[in-house]
Amino acid sequence: MKLTGTVLRCSARKVNSSSKETYVTNLLVLDPENSSGTNYAVEVWDVKPHEVTPMTEVALTIIGVVNKTGSGVPALRALIPPAETEAAA
Repeated sequence: MKLTGTVLRCSARKVNSSSKETYVTNLLVLDPENSSGTNYAVEVWDVKPHEVTPMTEVALTIIGVVNKTGSGVPALRALIPPAETEAAA
């Protein structure tokens, strides 16, 4: 599944995952396709932190759901294609 939207917030942190250095980049993405303007919390796990400038467009490949509770912001796990990271830098 693809999600294309506007990044409202971006932060990254280092996490302990096995013996490998891993980072989680947390994005808040506004989906313009949804008439109610749904925001999605998106986690991107990678060997490097991603820096995406707020108010830029990003195309993500969704690979899983972190939680889908009825209240709050839906949380997804995604991949950022390499071209998106280079364009945002």
